[in-house]
Amino acid sequence: MTQDAGHEGRKGRRKAAVTFRKDFIEKRVEIPQPGSPHRWYADADLPGLYLVAFATGAKVFYVRYRIGNRRRVTTIGPYGVETIESARSKARRILSSANLGTDVAEERKKRREMPTFGAWVDTYLSRVRTENKDPRSYEKFLGSESPKGKALRARWGKRPIDTITPEDVLSFRDSLRREKRKRKGAGGKEGEAPAQKGPPPTTANRWTGAVRACFSAAIRAGHITMNPARGHTALLEAAPRARVLSADEMERFLRALEAEPDVYVRAAFRLLVETGARLSEVLRARWADFDMAAGLWRIPSPKSGHPQVVPLGSRTAAMLRKLARKGPYVIAGRKAEEPRADLKTPWERLRTEAELGDVRVHDIRRSFGLEVAKSAGLHVASKLLRHSSIKVTEAAYAPLGIEDLRAAVEKRADVLPFPEQKRNAG
Repeated sequence: MTQDAGHEGRKGRRKAAVTFRKDFIEKRVEIPQPGSPHRWYADADLPGLYLVAFATGAKVFYVRYRIGNRRRVTTIGPYGVETIESARSKARRILSSANLGTDVAEERKKRREMPTFGAWVDTYLSRVRTENKDPRSYEKFLGSESPKGKALRARWGKRPIDTITPEDVLSFRDSLRREKRKRKGAGGKEGEAPAQKGPPPTTANRWTGAVRACFSAAIRAGHITMNPARGHTALLEAAPRARVLSADEMERFLRALEAEPDVYVRAAFRLLVETGARLSEVLRARWADFDMAAGLWRIPSPKSGHPQVVPLGSRTAAMLRKLARKGPYVIAGRKAEEPRADLKTPWERLRTEAELGDVRVHDIRRSFGLEVAKSAGLHVASKLLRHSSIKVTEAAYAPLGIEDLRAAVEKRADVLPFPEQKRNAG
């Protein structure tokens, strides 16, 4: 029970202050009749401490204090559960906090209203689904249906969100690193890989980022004041993948693609090779997004989150003009009104036919970016790849092939003033 002191006075009758003793409380405190006001007894030894007798027979300790000009009352506990000594001790702490400006009643109210971590995550994800362009990573790490989300909720779900500490965050992140990875064996079935310690550091770092964003939203909502997922040093990640197709590999792939019987599979990989687009962008491309006359492809919702325009080469535009339109999507799926879900099966077929080994679909985009960077410079490559910053292009697509480096070394050596070069020149 927490209320203003003035309200308490109207609902019950107070007696003159008396020193609280066991015999007095058990034998002399009057229990009001049903329907009668409850009775307040003040402790003479500790001003501010009260015992209230209710018609139900209950006797409960309360403390009354001031915060500024406001008089407040808050519960300590029922007599029998609380002794006189424990009630006085708790009342002294509450009164001392009030003298320092802390309203214990308000703090208790906030505690009752503080959401659990599980409840807050549900609220947060409901907003992410409507406000975020791609909520899948948040669902992966926080969602109630994902393995990592279930594990996180099992550990923190019932705890008030303001009780989660930085150490809790590090502890769970470490538990992610101890997970056993799953790998597919020769028969295609998943099994445990004992030699693997756990998911790569990127997984733990992405989890930390998702949780950090969740706590940041709780700060904006006024539930907490400190983000326990902020300030942790990220785990050291492996260098980004730099695999590109060699000239021979690209030639073999294009030969295999030319023999592909599915015209829409051919069109999809032609778009990947000739525009450097992402696979998701190709699969979701609509005919309405293309201006064939101008040779432009408008991608309405790419990774950046805002529409972008891709120029089409004349061969690409000619290929698209010849493609039959089965529905709104360029790469027709099984149902005309739906996009194709993926290209996994045809990619494996083409990769095997072209003997590409460890090449992945995204390596086609990286190959496009590298070749453009070498021929037209990083700025043009960054524009065509539609990166948010040229630094992204520099990190992953800079022309650092060994033969390019060798040529630079040779060129530098040719201009050095070695004595034998002077003699040969003479």
